[in-house]
Amino acid sequence: MTTIEDAVIFFNAYLDIEHEGNVATYSASDEMVNELRTRSMKFWHASPGTILSPSFGRPMGMHPDQLENLARSVNLARRTLFLVAEYRGPDGNSIYAAFTSGDRARTVQSYGGLLHAAEVKGELKIIASYKEDFDRVSPPVHWRHSQGAEIALPGTPVAVQPLEAPTGQAAHQEDWEGLRDSVTGD
Repeated sequence: MTTIEDAVIFFNAYLDIEHEGNVATYSASDEMVNELRTRSMKFWHASPGTILSPSFGRPMGMHPDQLENLARSVNLARRTLFLVAEYRGPDGNSIYAAFTSGDRARTVQSYGGLLHAAEVKGELKIIASYKEDFDRVSPPVHWRHSQGAEIALPGTPVAVQPLEAPTGQAAHQEDWEGLRDSVTGD
């Protein structure tokens, strides 16, 4: 049975692979980018009829000069894992929500994504990805479905593991504090 601590380890391992893939996109061979995409996909599970894929990649066969030009235009950062919350799904099983930053130096202190994971055949897998809905005023932060299953998180989390507060936007920090304080006794 997965615990919230296991979910934190899982999400951090995924964010490590994702960052390695983002860096490779701008510097490594096509083979290496494909290898990292394959490794990344082991963290994901797409329900029938849904699409899920890693957030990194590039057209194959790019000339090294093109990659060098691309690399100069980007300032990558490993996404920050701000908080993991555990919710009880309608079937009684746990759904874990990972609140993450963006993957650029300018967005690493603000919310940039929300990943949902659940046990699939005894293994934790990412089943959905959300982005902040900038058309709606925060707080609370509103999320827009990006890919995977559409998840409606039920009410208050049953457990929360706060890791690092977002400092880029006051609304994100207020939302993070509300989630952190939503479970008594933790």
